[in-house]
Amino acid sequence: MVQPLEGVVTEMMKQWFRRGLLLPAAAICVVSVQIGAAHAALVDYSFNGTVSNISGALLSPTMNLTSSVSGAFQFDNATAGTSGPHVGNFPGAVTGLIVQIGGYIASYTVGSNTITLFDNVGFGDRWRLATDMTGGVLPSGYSAARFDLQLDHDTGGAFTGTNLQNPPSLASLTGTRWRLTFSDLTGNEVNVRGAINQLTAVPLPAAVLLFGAGLISLVGLGAGGLRNLRGAKA
Repeated sequence: MVQPLEGVVTEMMKQWFRRGLLLPAAAICVVSVQIGAAHAALVDYSFNGTVSNISGALLSPTMNLTSSVSGAFQFDNATAGTSGPHVGNFPGAVTGLIVQIGGYIASYTVGSNTITLFDNVGFGDRWRLATDMTGGVLPSGYSAARFDLQLDHDTGGAFTGTNLQNPPSLASLTGTRWRLTFSDLTGNEVNVRGAINQLTAVPLPAAVLLFGAGLISLVGLGAGGLRNLRGAKA
């Protein structure tokens, strides 16, 4: 029976450690982490912004035109889809999203979601994320149903091609829009809309960074040990 890749790597590392070859073992650790990260293919972004328009049915002391907006989303950039000359569509790419508007919080729920890229169409370029959402029921009977984020460049040039890719830098855009749609039990819909003014790629988790720092220290200690061993034999 073929041994899994993880087992092969583990056995190689054990042999190298026994032989004092710490540097190659550490290198394999790094490669293994990189392979795992590439396999996950998950991309995280955080954002914040402002409210520009809100339906009267949604107005409350905790959600109004002066409310701050913040949130984060995650998508799988290895999601299969269709990529044409001007439009790329990738259903199911979104794996998580949360948005807070004042005191109201809405979060991603399993259902319809997609990332769509428009390259050099009539309105220019657009990177669009849309997903079903869920949230608490307001006194007016409305609750969160869908979230939509559009990043536009009206003269094109924000990105090249329609393959699934990270959102463009805000500095390269001419417009940003978000919209959270609410619905009630009878199917009526209202929304709150605004713009985002910051979009930031979320860095690697602190645990991964600490692992990397520890690995570098371990490599240094291992190299020093090998030098001392050679010196003792000389």
